Amino acid sequence: MGKPIVIAALLAALGVQAGDLQLEFHGKGLAGNPVRVAVYSADAREPFPSDEKYYRGVTIEATTDRLSLTIPGLPAGKYALAAYVDSNRNGKRDQNFLGIPTERVGFSNDARGKFGPPDFADAAFEIGDGITRLSIHLH
Repeated sequence: MGKPIVIAALLAALGVQAGDLQLEFHGKGLAGNPVRVAVYSADAREPFPSDEKYYRGVTIEATTDRLSLTIPGLPAGKYALAAYVDSNRNGKRDQNFLGIPTERVGFSNDARGKFGPPDFADAAFEIGDGITRLSIHLH
């Protein structure tokens, strides 16, 4: 039995609601590149966004400029998501000397910050029992 299935079964047995997060990413230049996705939980109090601390992370290779991904079994609660295209495949979100990303990035709710990344509250969404769908543009 796979790890996500076991986690979902345990949560169901405990009476904890869990939902699936269905994501669709859009953006030029995704094809042939890994897309790194980090999900942050309001309950865990990770800094948002952080390249080192997040609730759940996924890396997936994009074959076209549209990418679909499902993250199963997230407990009910408030989350935010950050993603980037790792076009040079070095495993980190690159930025210039001013801290501006040099690779395409995107956030849930297509949130954007004024002088840096958006706040958690601007990117926040709720997961309940069932499926939550988000569309994210990587710029």
